[in-house]
Amino acid sequence: MKERVILHCDLNNFYASVECLKNDEYKNKPLAVTGNPKKRTGIVLAKSTIAKKMGVKTGMPIWEAKQLCPNLICVSPDFDTYSKISKQVHEIYLKYTDRVEPFGIDECWLDVTGSTKLFGSGYDIANLIKEDVKFSTGLTISVGVSFSKMFAKLGSKIAGNDEINLITKQNYKTEVWPLPVEKLIFVGRQRLIQLRKMNILTIGNLAQADTQVMQEKFGINGAYLIKIASGLEPDEVSLYNNLKQIKSIGNGTTSITDISCYSQAEQLVFYLCDMIAKRMREKGFSALNIHLSIKDNQFKYLGKSLTFNQPTSSASTLVKYSLKILSSIWNFKTNSNLIRAIRISASNLVTAKDFSFQECLFSNFTNLNKKLKTEETLDKIKNKYGSNKIKRALLLNAHHINCEVSDDFFEIEE
Repeated sequence: MKERVILHCDLNNFYASVECLKNDEYKNKPLAVTGNPKKRTGIVLAKSTIAKKMGVKTGMPIWEAKQLCPNLICVSPDFDTYSKISKQVHEIYLKYTDRVEPFGIDECWLDVTGSTKLFGSGYDIANLIKEDVKFSTGLTISVGVSFSKMFAKLGSKIAGNDEINLITKQNYKTEVWPLPVEKLIFVGRQRLIQLRKMNILTIGNLAQADTQVMQEKFGINGAYLIKIASGLEPDEVSLYNNLKQIKSIGNGTTSITDISCYSQAEQLVFYLCDMIAKRMREKGFSALNIHLSIKDNQFKYLGKSLTFNQPTSSASTLVKYSLKILSSIWNFKTNSNLIRAIRISASNLVTAKDFSFQECLFSNFTNLNKKLKTEETLDKIKNKYGSNKIKRALLLNAHHINCEVSDDFFEIEE
């Protein structure tokens, strides 16, 4: 069997690099793409290489970043432009293979096994792509070249900006195995704690771990982790044009001021559910499940899911169940903490052709249908005149609601 040739291409400092392309004044200066400090989303989303050298880190509050780098330039994100350029880069990748699998907006795996007769070795193809991206967009990429997806991703991490790193079956034990085990993308905070208790500190330790012990500790994922660490994971790079199934649709936001009472939380729930329901209807989906999670002002998380009796795309139904979850996980009278952020997502999505609706004898189907028709009419008004032209009376004085709403967990099932 022919050895796979897989690339992992990572756009360097993507958001910050795009902002420097848009404005020549930002070049050769420390820059950070940040949230809005007035709306308490004031953290660093991305930083330039110069800012990174000054100690600025992703996720750092703006005030802390400016203490380390007083002349830091902060700009708001321009996601429309980032998305447009990301698609442009994908088109470049597709010149070399149809197996291009995005991993976020700035990373992609490419399987170029079938392209080596046309373009040369994996390293040669990586270099061609790197120069093509630079010439076409002005951006640079780091590329990892290997025989497995996870090793290719590790390779791009090891590589510097505008560089290529080659991990082969001959050198992976010296290149990869000494790295800390948390360098693997499937090793999160909790799993890292467990692995450290087992004295598994490096990727090499994990590769040489006892399969039975790992399975007893992590189930089927235990054996999979060993395969990843050994470069034996069988995961293929997906075809770019394969239709991917949307797994869930959700929105979340950090409140401008901490939420201290039920009525404020209720307003935010209505606001988020209206957005989620509208997005579901635009995609032709109904949901069978709702999940609500909250983050309090001590940055602790709570969450819970509920299942509907019938699929729905109605905001009213989403609100009803979301408030039910909220009441079950949070008591405003007894809880001394305050709510900082709320996220809601609708999942177990189906389309009209996926189910046949069975009216329940004891449910007010006519009333529910009228509400849905009303919401669909509101969708048309918002699409034509803008989302702020019409709103619920409940939300007229909801000054704590942050209009910078995240929909980045529009999840895709691979």
